[in-house]
Amino acid sequence: MTDEAGGLVVRAPNHLGELILALPALHHVAAVESGAGRRPAVQYMAGMEPILDMAGLEVERLPIQDRRAVREGARQVRDTGARRGILLTPSASSALMFRLGGLKIRRGTGGGWRTWLLTDAVPRGPLLERHRVHEFLALVGAEEVEKVREPPAPVLRVPEAVERPDGAGGRRVVALFPGANGESRRWPAGRFSALAQRLAAAGRRVLVLGGPGEEGLTEVVASAGAAYGECVDLGGRTDLEGLAEVLAGSDALVTNDTGPMHLAAALGTPVVALEGPADVRQTRPLGARVRLVGRFDLPCVPCVKNRCPRSGRGTELTDARNECMWLISVDEVESAVQELLEGSGTGE
Repeated sequence: MTDEAGGLVVRAPNHLGELILALPALHHVAAVESGAGRRPAVQYMAGMEPILDMAGLEVERLPIQDRRAVREGARQVRDTGARRGILLTPSASSALMFRLGGLKIRRGTGGGWRTWLLTDAVPRGPLLERHRVHEFLALVGAEEVEKVREPPAPVLRVPEAVERPDGAGGRRVVALFPGANGESRRWPAGRFSALAQRLAAAGRRVLVLGGPGEEGLTEVVASAGAAYGECVDLGGRTDLEGLAEVLAGSDALVTNDTGPMHLAAALGTPVVALEGPADVRQTRPLGARVRLVGRFDLPCVPCVKNRCPRSGRGTELTDARNECMWLISVDEVESAVQELLEGSGTGE
């Protein structure tokens, strides 16, 4: 990737949800560079290849195994012969990779000593007032798109037509994702269990999903639902590609604020997103059939923390801890699922 203008390397976000929200920006870069006769490179975390495949991105791929392996990442960047770089990550280590990788132009959001590693430091404050998709578009210079009020929704397609999950028998399939990285972002397991029971008793086929280390949680939820109907535990049993296939073949997903939430929305699967501390202005899932369920009127929302900082008496409950998630009722979530299954759910 060498030419007189200098090739371009884009560092993609490290996490699944952020990577999906960066897809419109990555497509913009690919189109602009292709029009100039260049092929951009994208540096990303190894294991995310299925996302790039489903997005149809025409880029040079630079997978990295460890985001902290600065010298290895810098060597990878240097080997491209590129001169320009755009960082869609806010970390100092990624900026250092680009600096040691010999990129003459390094654009990204500033902050702390990371600012001194950039040649084009963009203040992040103003970018946080809009959706994360807009932030990524602004960083890659897609001004005409970035100015649009509604951010473009990421789009993913599974390689082949996905059949109904085995055993569906024509029934509606509802997937549940009860886990989340941050404890403050988790709807109580008991509520997910109650929802699984109701859905299974209503004749829905319920699939309980979870990542590695969440098998105990998914077993609890699936066991509760299995007492009332068909409820299958898939916790820890799907890789990223398999997860995408399950979500694409489901009629709806109920999920905490997670990467799979954005994956399902990008695949066109109706999503009921249980939102607590997140700032939905910035990170809400995008899609035509997305329902946000949360208590956005609470004075502490959004705090964007993975661990609730509150204690003592809550705004409405006797305990303030994780109040934003505890106030989401099973009734309203079940109602949102039903609306989506009936086709009356609308994006918010």
